[in-house]
Amino acid sequence: MKAKTNYFSTLIALALLTVGCNNKEQEQEKTQVVKVNVQKIQKVSKVQELDYSATIEADNTAQISFAVPGVVNTVTVKEGQTVKNGQLLASLDATTYSNALQIANLSFEQTLDMYYRLDELYAKGSLPEKDYIDIRTKLAQSAANKRISAKQIKDTRLCAPMSGIITHRFIEKGSAAAPGIPAFSIIKTDMVYAKITVPESEVGIFKQGMVANLFIPTLNDSIKGKISIINPQADDRSKTFTIKIKIDNGNQKLLPGMLAYAKINPMKTEKVIVIPATAVVRDADDITYVYVVNKDEIAVRKRVTVGSITGMQEVIIKEGLSENDTIVTAGQSQLKDGSLVSF
Repeated sequence: MKAKTNYFSTLIALALLTVGCNNKEQEQEKTQVVKVNVQKIQKVSKVQELDYSATIEADNTAQISFAVPGVVNTVTVKEGQTVKNGQLLASLDATTYSNALQIANLSFEQTLDMYYRLDELYAKGSLPEKDYIDIRTKLAQSAANKRISAKQIKDTRLCAPMSGIITHRFIEKGSAAAPGIPAFSIIKTDMVYAKITVPESEVGIFKQGMVANLFIPTLNDSIKGKISIINPQADDRSKTFTIKIKIDNGNQKLLPGMLAYAKINPMKTEKVIVIPATAVVRDADDITYVYVVNKDEIAVRKRVTVGSITGMQEVIIKEGLSENDTIVTAGQSQLKDGSLVSF
């Protein structure tokens, strides 16, 4: 019985010793001081450069259709094909319209012959004024019918209204066409626009003619353009304004829908927060943050929004930091949120 009591006493002592050691280790870990380098943030003047995401848009987009109904008998182009202004795209069976023109021509000739006869009588005073006006009216109507029939035959041929690229073909040989029903969609791309949206706080900076530098990731190429359109009406939902940058695209490299990044320099300076790039940490969730040291010399993890990179391996911080904050610039790998630091 005495041995059993001694056994339990030993277990309790060991448990208390283990708890004491764990508490001691946690206390040491909690009070462990990490040596770091720090820097106090000061705002600096920098030439303002505004960055935006842009989308390439065609200079002009048109859906074209036949002006008369009929059955398609020829289609000469396909989607993606480049066409020139006036090039034939498709045509309709013109048999009905040819017959109508023939009838209109015969009617016009008959009416014209009658007009010549009655005109002589009218000149001699042998034809009443009413009959003379009537034949002149019939002659004008006959001439109009002739012109209409001639135009209808011309309208059976659908030609490109501008040089561009066929993006959609809605008809095939043998299909029925009708006025107002699109036959083709065509875009004009010798000149394109990069469209950006800007907040109300920035729209007043922009002026027509300002130069913009654009980078096209798909082409891995940079190109210049000029601001040509500033929409004065804000979007009802986002309250942003649309600005379009005009770009010469004679080589047809830029295609509608491509993404671009626009940099615009309004020739003004601004106060910004610039910190060493080494101070910024990116975690596995692609979140960027820095460690800010408070007055108790404790490192606090703070999320930031990073802007552009300067030429001195520094980055501009758009959001997350304030002037006079003290940040850790070296030694972050040993830090956790709440670590005690020394410098």
